[in-house]
Amino acid sequence: MQIIPVIDIMRGIAVHARRGERSSYRPIRSVLLRGADPVALLRAYRATLKSEAVYVADLDAIMGNGENLAVIEKMAAAEPELELLVDAGIHNIVQSRRLLDAGVQKVIIASESLIGVGAASALLDALGTEKTLFSLDLKARAVMWEEPSTESSDPVATVSRLLLLGCREVILLRMDRIGAAGGADADELLENVTVAAPGMRCIVGGGIASVAELVRLRRAGASGVLLATALHSGTITRADLERVGAEA
Repeated sequence: MQIIPVIDIMRGIAVHARRGERSSYRPIRSVLLRGADPVALLRAYRATLKSEAVYVADLDAIMGNGENLAVIEKMAAAEPELELLVDAGIHNIVQSRRLLDAGVQKVIIASESLIGVGAASALLDALGTEKTLFSLDLKARAVMWEEPSTESSDPVATVSRLLLLGCREVILLRMDRIGAAGGADADELLENVTVAAPGMRCIVGGGIASVAELVRLRRAGASGVLLATALHSGTITRADLERVGAEA
């Protein structure tokens, strides 16, 4: 199971995400580094955790308040061996190409930025599944779409449709649990998804707070997990990851 550290960027600074309440986000405080520079945090993840992939959320782009493309480009140049997985609230091919040209390895297609699976299908066709990763953004176990529609909010049904489109790995992101350290509570959902969509690999994120939970998620079939708060607080360390046999 792969450990994927997270960097949330707002106005050029790495911030501490909490329950998706973006207006209240503040600069991170972390045992891994001093300050909240995203490039320095990326290097700290690489040096301390030996990370091979990092998830980056450009919150300004997601909210439509600008972008942090220049920062992301610096991150890609600083650690070229790292795989950057970036959510920048993309809606179209032009946005996606700009990220890829900046050095991003995988563009995250997030449900909260799209009106439905049909919009995701067009992006997947244009970019290919090797350059994309779909994120099911969840609140109260329901899929969040950009606007209310007839699109299903059932995550299991959505993952089954994505499998038919050629997706072989998705993110199950509990938005309402991010940064809350209360646990992802994703074991049952993960099991249901793996039964409904055999062969689909699932990355779980949102509120993962302990080594015991990492072990549970690995046993439930998670291919990876997203971590931030537990790493910054020191609740989960590199030594912990080595003990449970996870790979950062």
